[in-house]
Amino acid sequence: MFKEPALLIALLIIGLVSGLAYQQQLPAQSVLAEYALILLIFCIGIELRSAGISVRQMLLNRRGLIIAVVMVLSSLPAGAITAYLFDLPLNLGLAMSSGFGWYSLSGALLSKAATPLIGSTAFFADLSRELIILLLIPVLMQRSPAATIGYAGATAMDFSLPMLQRAGGNQLVPVAIASGFILSLLCPVMILLLVNFV
Repeated sequence: MFKEPALLIALLIIGLVSGLAYQQQLPAQSVLAEYALILLIFCIGIELRSAGISVRQMLLNRRGLIIAVVMVLSSLPAGAITAYLFDLPLNLGLAMSSGFGWYSLSGALLSKAATPLIGSTAFFADLSRELIILLLIPVLMQRSPAATIGYAGATAMDFSLPMLQRAGGNQLVPVAIASGFILSLLCPVMILLLVNFV
């Protein structure tokens, strides 16, 4: 049950260690990563279409919308509590909780809009969230598929999608894509609005 998530995390750790040892950016590194992700989503799209699931079912999915709204409404109070506990301005706590697992964006946005320390903290929190959910998807899916999609956050439509599909079946893919898509749209807007809200 944990073999595939453990393999993904092991590959990530190997990549991190290799990056630390090599200390140079590979040529076209970000472009290759983007194309690999596009290819993965393309293959999932082919599989969904062959299963009879349409684009409309994926993007206009009521369950996905509800999961995304619940995620936003539960993340903001958590951000407010974190701000109180660590003596941060309320708007920064709320902005940090609005990353929804999209670590590459939340870390960069908050580093520029606030401070590098806040950006690094958001990056670490969102990356940790993604690694933890990868390990827990097989277990959580048996208890509550909707909660599992919610925990995956914005990554439910890309990086976590193959694991969600394997654990929950093709019927959950439209829900995951809709939820992840909505959270991905909200993430940059909410972070920038909240950081600039005084």
